[in-house]
Amino acid sequence: MIDWVIFMKKVRDLLTALLLAGAAVLCIFAADPVGGAVYAALQRCLTNVIPSLFAMIAVSGLLVRSGTVTAAGRFVHRAGRLLLGMDGDIFLIFLFSNIAGYPVGVRMLLSCCEAGRLSKREAELLAGVCFGAGPAFIYGCIAGQLYRSAKAGLLISISAAMGSLLCAAVLSVYLRRHGHGTPTRSGVTFNAEMLPDCVSSAGRAMAEICAAILGFAVISALLVRIGALPAAAELFARLTGRDFTTSAGLICAALDVTAVGSLPAGDYTLLPAISALVTFGGGCVFMQLAAISRGKLSLIPAAVSRLAAAAVSYAACRLLLPLFIAGETVSAAVITKIHSAPSPVPSVLLAVMTALVMVQYEKSRKA
Repeated sequence: MIDWVIFMKKVRDLLTALLLAGAAVLCIFAADPVGGAVYAALQRCLTNVIPSLFAMIAVSGLLVRSGTVTAAGRFVHRAGRLLLGMDGDIFLIFLFSNIAGYPVGVRMLLSCCEAGRLSKREAELLAGVCFGAGPAFIYGCIAGQLYRSAKAGLLISISAAMGSLLCAAVLSVYLRRHGHGTPTRSGVTFNAEMLPDCVSSAGRAMAEICAAILGFAVISALLVRIGALPAAAELFARLTGRDFTTSAGLICAALDVTAVGSLPAGDYTLLPAISALVTFGGGCVFMQLAAISRGKLSLIPAAVSRLAAAAVSYAACRLLLPLFIAGETVSAAVITKIHSAPSPVPSVLLAVMTALVMVQYEKSRKA
């Protein structure tokens, strides 16, 4: 009898090896398109990802390591248990992660898991709801770049929140049975090593996240080169009635949500799809989460949860769309001048200074 678990693992390993081999061949024989894809991904990292995530990751690490989350959780413990079946500190992580950016929630949950505050199973299930794009990405990269309207950002934020809340409500049935029930009492502790340690850790996390984005850019270039992505875009265009360019943009955004800025500007009919993509996160985000968790957490429950949340977000956005676009012009590509991204120089300087902090911190630890 075939052991399907082992069989599927071998199939996955084979497909991964073929994909990596194809990417290597592409880098050798199609250097120009690969270089262009990597350059565009690097621009997104410098102008969007690093400015919106670095500070949040550093702060979240400081909140967990100092005990602030656990100590403050006592004050919202009853509210967390009543509303979503979550203990107070987990309820705060849920709230914070939905506004802090995709990888922050998993990073905080992993810290709680390593500290014995959560079981591995609980952390894996909570990873699907402690998950959000954050206002910096929604307003800066979508509402500001594609629509020049705060209403679009508010609509996406509300729709995404509704998806996460519904999934959290379903998960609360499990949490009410397995939660600790009583708040954990602990103090808040700060010391001189915490800040450089958290900055250094955030720098490593940002390096892993940006590496995942660059890697996904190569994979996307490979899919374009072999004709898989154009074929998928053509099929999607036939099924939905969208034009080929828009269909290709939606598929690229499903692979890497930071590519959503390539969609036609000003098309409000795309908002439900964009809301669903932002809520789900895309393949690249899950690669980032895998890099951060380092295989310690399974991301399958989170992926299932985000697919359900994306469906809810899409439906909510379609329902609320008429209320938000009153007085707005609904047309594809009506905006001819897209918002230009800020200079990448501050992000480069931040990366350099973070590297210096990491080097000095490692030296101080060895001394």
